[in-house]
This record gives sequence, structure tokens and C-alpha cells, in this order.
Amino acid sequence: MQHARVSPQKAPNLGAKRSRAGGPARLSNNEWAFSGGLPVGPGSKRRWRVLPSLPRRTPGLRRTPTPAPFWGPARARCISSQPLSPHRPLFAAAAALWLASALWWSAQLLLPQPAGLLPAATLHGWLMSLGFMPLFIAGFACTSLPRWLDQAPIDGRPLCLPAALAVLAWLGLLLADARGWRGVAGLAATLPGLLLLALALGLLRRCGRAGARFSGHAWGIAAALAWVGLCQLGAALALLINQPGLLQLAQRLGLWLGVGAVFMLALQRLTPFVHADGRRAPGLLIGLLLGLLLRCGLELAALWAWPVPALIRLVSAAALARLAALVWRDAQRPELAAARRTPLVAQLYVGYLWLGLSLLLEALAQLAAWSGRPGLLGLAALHALSLGFMGTTLLAMVSRVSAVQHGRSVAVDAGLWLMQGLLQLLTLGRLAASVPLLQAAALGFALLALAWALRYGPWLLSGRRRGE
Repeated sequence: MQHARVSPQKAPNLGAKRSRAGGPARLSNNEWAFSGGLPVGPGSKRRWRVLPSLPRRTPGLRRTPTPAPFWGPARARCISSQPLSPHRPLFAAAAALWLASALWWSAQLLLPQPAGLLPAATLHGWLMSLGFMPLFIAGFACTSLPRWLDQAPIDGRPLCLPAALAVLAWLGLLLADARGWRGVAGLAATLPGLLLLALALGLLRRCGRAGARFSGHAWGIAAALAWVGLCQLGAALALLINQPGLLQLAQRLGLWLGVGAVFMLALQRLTPFVHADGRRAPGLLIGLLLGLLLRCGLELAALWAWPVPALIRLVSAAALARLAALVWRDAQRPELAAARRTPLVAQLYVGYLWLGLSLLLEALAQLAAWSGRPGLLGLAALHALSLGFMGTTLLAMVSRVSAVQHGRSVAVDAGLWLMQGLLQLLTLGRLAASVPLLQAAALGFALLALAWALRYGPWLLSGRRRGE
């Protein structure tokens, strides 16, 4: 084989690698010949570097790529032999469960049915908090965390069957609740918890693997996902032993300390918010996490009718109002003016404002309870957080991941903006809390789930990127 001798360039190379400080970077032996810098490391004193020359092209010959089979068993073998992104099976399962949950709740409001094992409102809260949303989170975590840890991606093919079983388990839970089959319902609720716990433990092992890049956000999201799995298992056990109070306790703990913590960590990692002076603001993140803990404690006290001293309510209202002011000030930072005009950040900005509003509504609710009017605002603060903040952020992020992984260059288009507009309207309708608006909000939520499934479902089920 012929070889060509390449000597280092003498003129300055404007495209040479630079270190973070601005000076020339220390280049390894396999980089210096292409960069123009001086070699470093073992063998750096050699005067010449021998590189293999490119093979000569024979005139008149042209390689034609072999096209992939279009249909039949050959195409199935071609697709099955390729790695699958883990977001595809988990997002598809989450979309199917989202649509089924929204249709079930709409039917419960429009055509009320006799109560089953659980009150309809309790089962609705369970489905909305620990049902489809953790599956979306698991798909996002299994796709993004290996990149944060500088590791090889996860193959999603082994996740297809467990994701499908999780959806069937939730549907079986709805059927068993209507039929009064307590044992079947408890066992069905166990399967999604086992799936989430297994995925979380696998991610935690990846975080602790030798050579993995340290990422506090990756550790936190994996631990929060494990907590959600444990809470789901606790809720299944409470259903099995007929303890509705313990079930609501597990559901609230999973929502506030599991799902909520994931959203706070992802908010700082993936968005320009929760930052200060161009860097991540740990103080604000810790404040948001402590705010979730405080709100969880206050909601559990209201759920179990525990007496809360007036001073604690007053201090809690002041702390939540201060946290809401910090969130709104962070969202309105002047240096983010250009970023807020980009489509994706604009949608995340709307969700961030909902977070501040939910904190303010919770502060007002505590002031009302302090003045002797508990329950004045109902579930407004909870739905401002779950539908407004979490819903808006989730819709923007999972749509972007689905579009980018499918090979789409434009992740935020008119269709996504329409879905976001529908989500904002139904959230406002839910905050109004009147019966006609509540039914309209439920139907709008079902329409939103159907629109998202029809738009992104074929991309998730195709298993291939656009153009392949």
C-alpha cells in the first residue's frame, strides 16, 4: 500500500482546536497532522507522520448503494437488525395510555357510571400522575441520559414488549375496577411499577459505571424515576389491601417528589431558565425542590385532615409567594429576550409562567386557610402545576424529541402550536372549576391526546428515521 508523508503546516491555522481559555489546545497524535499544531504525547518528536493515502478510484466504475427492501420479510429483518431508540416504544405506550385515560375520564363526566373499587376522581388522579406521564419520562431518560453520561445509547428493542404490557396492565386495571376484581386490579397496577423501577435501576447503574461522566441531573432524574416506581408499587399494594387513603398517599408522593422533581431537574438542564449570569443557579433549583416538598406536605395535611398551625400556613404562604416572584423574575431576564422568541423556548417559557402562577395560587390558598376559609381555590394550584406547567413542558419536549429523532428539521410547527393553544384553553377551563367547563376541558384533553397520537404516533411506530 502506498503511503504519503505529511509534514506539519508552518503557517497559522485559523481552524485549529482551541482550549476553553482561548489558547491552543493540546492535540493528540492522531489530530495534529490535520490541525496545523505541534504534536504532543508519545512519539511527538517524530519529524514526519506517515498516513495511509486514499485508494485510487478506477475510472468508469461507480458504487451504487443497495436499497433497503420496501416490504415483506426482508424489510422486517432489515429493521429488526437495527438498534431502536428507546423513546419510540415508551412514547408510543405513553400516547396510547394518555388517549385511553382521557377518553375514560370524559366518559365518566358525561355518562357517570356506578362507583367501582375506587372513586372515579381517585382513579383519575392516579392515571394522570403515575400513568402516562412516567412513561414519557422514562422514554426521555433512556434516550438522553446516556448522552449526558458520555455512554453508548440504549437499544429500545427489548423495551417494546414491557411497554406494551404496561399499557395493557393499566387498561386491565380500569376493567377490573369496573368489575370489582380487586386481586386482578392490584396485580395489574404492579406491572407498570416494576417496569419503571427496572428502568430506573438500569439508569442508576449507568450513572455509577466506571468512566461515566458525572451528571447530577442524570443521578437525580434516575433516582426520581425509581421513586415513582416505588410509589406505583405502594399504590398497587394499597389497592390490593383496600386502603384508599394509603393509595392517595402513594399517588401524591409520586407526583410531588417524583414526577415534579424530574421536571425541575430537566427544566434547569435543558432550558435557559433556572440560571443566573449564564450559569446554572443551584439556589433557585434547591428552592423549587423544597417548594415541591412543602406543597406535598400541605396537600397531605389537607388530605388526612391534619390541623396545621396558623403560623405555619402564614410562613408557607410567604415562602411560596417569594418563590413565585423569583420564578417570574428569572423568566423575564433581559438576556433571554432573544431566546424567548425562538419557538421551542417560547413554549417552555409559557410553561415556566404556569409554574410561577401555581406557586402564587398555592400561596393564596394558604392565606385563605389561615383566614378561616380553607378550600377556597379548590384544586386550582394543583392543576396549574400539572396541566399548565407539566403539560406545556411535556408537550413541547416530547414533541421535539419525536420530531428530531424522526429526522425532522423543524420540531415546532403550526400543528404543535395549535395543540399548545388547545392545552392552554383547557387548562384555563379546568381552573374555572364549573361543571360545564370541566366537561369541556375533559373533552379538550381527549382531543389533544388524539391529535398528538395521530401526528406523532406513525413516526414512533415506524422505527426508522425520515429518508431511510
